[in-house]
Amino acid sequence: MSRPLSLTVKALLLASGKLLTAISTLLATATLTRLLPVEEYGTHRQVLLVFAMVSPVLMMGVPKALYYFLPGETTRPRGVLLDNLAVLTLGGALFGLGIAVGLGDLVADRFDNPAVSPLLWLLVPYALFFFPQQAVSACLMAVDKVRKLVLYNVASRLLLVVTVIVAAVISPTARATVAANALWSAVVGVPAIVLMLRAVGGAGRPTQAGMAQQLRFGIPLGLASLLGVLSLQFDKFIVSSMCSTEDFAVYVTGAMEVPLIDIVTGAITAVVIPQLTVFYKTDRLDQIVSLWQRAMNKALLILTPVMFVVLLLGDELMTVVFSARYTDSSVPLRIYALMLPLRSAVYGSVLMATDNTRYVTLSALVGLVVNVALSWLMVWLFGANGAAWATCIAVYAVAGTLLFPMARVLKTTPRALVDWGHVGKSLLAAGLPAAPVFALGAWLEAPDLVRLVVMGAAYGLGVIVVYRQTGLATPRQLLDFLRRRGRQAPPPDA
Repeated sequence: MSRPLSLTVKALLLASGKLLTAISTLLATATLTRLLPVEEYGTHRQVLLVFAMVSPVLMMGVPKALYYFLPGETTRPRGVLLDNLAVLTLGGALFGLGIAVGLGDLVADRFDNPAVSPLLWLLVPYALFFFPQQAVSACLMAVDKVRKLVLYNVASRLLLVVTVIVAAVISPTARATVAANALWSAVVGVPAIVLMLRAVGGAGRPTQAGMAQQLRFGIPLGLASLLGVLSLQFDKFIVSSMCSTEDFAVYVTGAMEVPLIDIVTGAITAVVIPQLTVFYKTDRLDQIVSLWQRAMNKALLILTPVMFVVLLLGDELMTVVFSARYTDSSVPLRIYALMLPLRSAVYGSVLMATDNTRYVTLSALVGLVVNVALSWLMVWLFGANGAAWATCIAVYAVAGTLLFPMARVLKTTPRALVDWGHVGKSLLAAGLPAAPVFALGAWLEAPDLVRLVVMGAAYGLGVIVVYRQTGLATPRQLLDFLRRRGRQAPPPDA
C-alpha cells in the first residue's frame, strides 16, 4: 500500500503543477497578442469575459462542495460525486439555453461589437464539458489523489496552449481561437470525468436529496464566487462597454493579477482546506488561526517583492512579453500589483472550512457594490485605467469585511488574525532595495530585455540581502516555505 502524502508533498506537487500551468498560460497569451490583430485579440478576450462572468452563477459553487462532503464519506462516496456532476452538467445546459434566448446579441450590443454574438455559440459545447471538469480539483484532493490531479492539470493546460496557438497560426482570428477552446474542453472533459469516477469507489447514483444538499452548501459559495468574479471582471466589462475594442485589448492585457498568486496561495489553500475542516470539526480553533497565519506570513515574503518588481519594471515586462503594441498595458498591471500583499491569504478558506460560507457571499457583495459604484465614475474621469483603481479598492474592501466574521467564528479579534508587525516588516524589507534599483533604471539606457534582466537581478539580490540582515528569511527558506509550513501542521489525529 502506498504511503499517504504529507501536507509538504501535496503543497509542493500542487505548486509545481500550478507553476507549469501559469507559464503555459502566459505563453499562450503572449503568442496570441503577437499573432492576432489587436481588434481580433480584443474580441477573443470579450467572448471569454462573458463566459467568465456568467459561469459562476451557473456552477453555483457546487465544485467546492466536494471539499466538504467527500472527506470521510463512507456510505455513498460515488453518489456524492455523481450528485455534483449532475448539477454541473445542468449548469452547462443552462448556458446554452441563455445563448439561445439572446444573451449573445445583448452582450454584442453592449460591447458595440457584433462579432461577439456568433462566437458565443461556440462556447455552448465548451460549457457542457467545462463545468463538470471543474470538480476535478476538489474531488481528487478530497480523496488524496494529488499526483493524478497534478498530472491532469499540467497535461490539460499544455494541450490548451498547443491547441490555441496552432489555431492562431492557421487562422489569426478570434473565431479560430474561441473554437480551439471549445475543442480543447471536449477533449479533456471526458478524461476528467473518467478520472474522478475511478478515484471515488463504492456504489451510488445521483439523488435529488443529494443534489439539493450540495446545492444548499454550494449556493452561498456560488453567489460569493459570482459576486467576486463580477467584482474582479466588472472593470473589464465597463472598459469594454465605454471604450473601443482596441482600447479594451490593451487594458485587459495588463489588468491581470500576477499568476504567482495562484501558485503560492492557491496551492496552499487547496491543501489546507481539508485540514482546516478537520480542525474545526474537532474544535481546535487555535490550530486554524495558527495554520492560516503561518501560511499567510510565508506567502507575503514572496508576493511583496513581486509587487515591487512590477512597479519598477511594468513597461519592460509588457514590451518583452506582449510586444511594444501593449506597452501601455503596464499602467493597469501596476495598479493590480498593489493588491499582491493582500493576496498572501485566501480569506474565505477559513469560512468555507467552518461552514460559514454566507459571510463569503456578504463580503463579495460589498466588493461588487464598491466596484460598481466607483467604476463608472473612475472610467469617466480617468479613462480605462480608472477601472483598475476601482477594482483595487473593492478588493481591499472585501478583505476588510471578511476579517470580522472570521474572528467571530474563531473566537478571536480581527487584529489578532493578522500578524501586522510581520506585514509591516515585510513591506519595508521589500521596499528598501527598490529605491536604488529605481535610480539604476533612470541611469541605464538599454533595450527593454536588458533592463528587465539587469534591474530584476539587482532588485532580487537586494531583497535577499535585506531579508538575511533582518532575519525574515533566507533564499532556502523562501523556496521551502511550503515544506516548513507542512511540517508545522499537526496531524489530524493529534
